[in-house]
Amino acid sequence: MITNPKFVVLYVSDQQTVLDFCTRKLGFEVRTDASYGDGQRWIEVSVPSAETYLVLAEGDPRVRDLVLQRLGELSHVWFDCDDLDATFDELTARGVRFPVEPRAAPWDPEGRTRWAQFADPEGTLYGLTERGA
Repeated sequence: MITNPKFVVLYVSDQQTVLDFCTRKLGFEVRTDASYGDGQRWIEVSVPSAETYLVLAEGDPRVRDLVLQRLGELSHVWFDCDDLDATFDELTARGVRFPVEPRAAPWDPEGRTRWAQFADPEGTLYGLTERGA
């Protein structure tokens, strides 16, 4: 029986830059940082309490280009937080850029869900919602 998503792979151009962003700006923990193969690194990061990790995969630029061509800059990775406004203020103070500031979600006609969107140094976009919304 499947119990939990293990990890989500993000294709990045510069693993170290995105790793620094995840740990220094977002407060993520490094779960694995191992060298393998011909000078490659396998990097897993996560929110301290999470069971699902993000893998920062740096590989063939053609793969990243294809992903960007098909999906655009949106990573399709969303995070929960307990307080959207407080998290927005905290991350903004750390220098995280928010192309979409906290607002009502257009997909929730009852107006209970609020969301925001932030970007990493490579311009990849991530969604952020309040827990339980």
